[in-house]
Parts: sequence; structure tokens; C-alpha cells
Amino acid sequence: MTDEAAFAPVTTGFCSSGRNACHGGFARYDMMEGMDTTRVKRPVRALGVLMGAVMALLMCAPSGVAQAAPAETARDVISIGDPGAPGQIELFVDPLCPFSGKMIQQQGAEIGRRIENGSLHVNLRFVNFLERLSASGTYDSRAIYAAFAVAGYSRDSGVTWRFIEQIFSAEQQPKEQGNTDLSNDQLAGLADRAGAPRLAQDLIRLGLFVGYDPVAIANSNQAALRQFAEPGVPTVVIDGRPYDGNSDWMSRLPR
Repeated sequence: MTDEAAFAPVTTGFCSSGRNACHGGFARYDMMEGMDTTRVKRPVRALGVLMGAVMALLMCAPSGVAQAAPAETARDVISIGDPGAPGQIELFVDPLCPFSGKMIQQQGAEIGRRIENGSLHVNLRFVNFLERLSASGTYDSRAIYAAFAVAGYSRDSGVTWRFIEQIFSAEQQPKEQGNTDLSNDQLAGLADRAGAPRLAQDLIRLGLFVGYDPVAIANSNQAALRQFAEPGVPTVVIDGRPYDGNSDWMSRLPR
């Protein structure tokens, strides 16, 4: 990624951690300010119902990396597609970032096509730079958890990528400093629409981070992103080299 002057106004941009400042038609967030890693508050439920639900979910929860997968979850990464595909990328995104949304809206169908035909493998890495700018103050964490639940319990790359496209769609992606964002019920509904199993939907709806810690996931990925000169999102990494996610990075991959 290059400096701000290299980005075309309006048509491109990226988000990173820190204060909000607009430059040349795109938002930039200075990486130097501290990250808000406040953990998401758990919803208050009747103790009996809560304990029963948690026990049922824990008994069915996946252990470690999904074994049946084209879609797998491992630590801070969602692996989507054939790990042996000729095209290999690391993709860093923030669920609230409008430029991450723009990338998925414009390129998501082609990414999905390449995943489906076996020519592209995506290691999807979420960050939570903008969580504090969400209406609930917890949206990034809840969306990250939902994505991991969909991938971990569906173990299906098609289902997983459909869910990613939905949460980044122009119709569904919340706005920074907007009045609303997606509730757990709405995220569960999108998981249902993508074809995720009922257990994943129930986990998302329940609002407990069973099996995955989205704050730890985001912190780990933000540390990985900071190795690059411009640690913003969306970033695509090919052979160790970062590219603006809204650039023509696909031309560097085999079809």
C-alpha cells in the first residue's frame, strides 16, 4: 500500500485504527492511537435457560480446526477454499469499514467464483479498528464471532463466503457513527439466509462467545497487519506483499 496521495479520491481508501480524519474523499484512521479492546457485555438471561443453552452448545462445539472442511477456522483466521489452490491471499477487513464493504460489494462475486472453481484460497483476517464507532459499541466483535460460527459449524466455503458478502453488502453493512447496527437476531438471520446450520444461528443469537474470542482474534490480526507500512483495511497480501483491496490485485493471481 502506498501513502495517501497515491489513492484516488472517492474510488478507493482504507480504514485503520485511531482518530477519524478525511483526506481526498476517503477516511483514514491513524494507527498510532490505542485500540479499544473492551469486551462485549453478555446479555442477561434467566440462569436456568442460560446454563442449559451453554451446556448444549459446548457439547456440540467444534474442537480445533474443522476437519471436513473447505471452510475452516483456526485461531485468528477463517480459511476459505482449497488450501492447495494456485491463488493464495490473506485478506484483512473490518466489518464496519466502508472500504472493506466496497471491496466485497464490487469483487465478492468474482472472489466467490474463484473459491468455487478451486483457483483461490482466502485466509480471512478480521480486525476491529472501528468498533467504537458502531451504534452498539460491540458490532465488530459480534460480526467477527458470527463469521467464525458460520465457518466453524457449516464447514462450507460457499456458505461462509455468502455470509461474508451479506454482512458487507450495501443493504446490510452498518455505517460508522450510525444510529443502528445489526442485532444478534439480524446476524443470525443472515447466517440462515447464507445456509448456515441452526446451531451456528443459535450461537450467534445467544450472544455468548462460545468457542471463539473475537477480541483476541482482532488483536492478533491487527498485530499482523502492523508489519506493513500502511496498516489499513482492506488489505490483500500476496506472497508477503500487501495491496490495497480496492486495487487490481486479482491480476497478480493465476486464474
